[in-house]
Amino acid sequence: MPSRGTRDSAVRTALTGACVVALGVCAALPIRPEARARTAIVAVAVAVLVAGAFVLRSPAAIRAAVFIGPLFGCFAVGILGGWPPAVTTILVCVLPLAGLLLAGRHATLRPAAPWLARGSLTPEAPWLGLGTVLLSAAALSAWALAVRPEPAEYLRELRSVPLWGAILGIVAFAAINPVWEEMLFRGVLLTELAAVWGARVALVLQAGLFGAAHFAGFPSGVVGMVMAATWGFVLGVMRLRSGGILLPYLVHVTANATIGTLAVLILR
Repeated sequence: MPSRGTRDSAVRTALTGACVVALGVCAALPIRPEARARTAIVAVAVAVLVAGAFVLRSPAAIRAAVFIGPLFGCFAVGILGGWPPAVTTILVCVLPLAGLLLAGRHATLRPAAPWLARGSLTPEAPWLGLGTVLLSAAALSAWALAVRPEPAEYLRELRSVPLWGAILGIVAFAAINPVWEEMLFRGVLLTELAAVWGARVALVLQAGLFGAAHFAGFPSGVVGMVMAATWGFVLGVMRLRSGGILLPYLVHVTANATIGTLAVLILR
């Protein structure tokens, strides 16, 4: 029969994992100006989860909380406040990481972001990266040409600028947008869930959350969600095998460049 200490440890582990997953769910939910009530409910949930992470005194849950709390806050304020998308994106890329690194100065929360590293290339990494780039570009192109989706507002606006401006806009979109997504999914969620439940479970969970976050994205719908989840799983494998976030980030950049090109130059 398990001892009381063993049972308490198992409960604590389960609560920690559930807290991190719930924070990931909140981060994956889209924020829309027309759904302010839903955003308010999610904001309350995030606040409760952040408080719960500190009550648990779990380093994994606290690290996730101090990253995802500001992440959600930046998105909510920026989107509901009508801020330019570029401003909101930059804040999302900077403030959550700054909060996490600041929290990491406390001894119990170190290392705060072990995933924030260049990593190393394993022998199969270049081929895995190249294959993922080619397959994702082909899959995104096929889906976009079949569905003819309406791109995001930022990408739609690039259609009205000169070609050189559109190209610069696509490059900026491709380079900046993956920063916060990789930090959230392949960084915080994958690392903290792996610390709680192991790498295999963490791979699946972060991929599922990544797919859910793209239900209303590009690609969208159930098919888009499955595509994004599969792709997120592969990026997670790259992150674990390389030991850093650089390789999945670079692969992510190529996919966003494909999305930007399709949205601005092809989908009319």
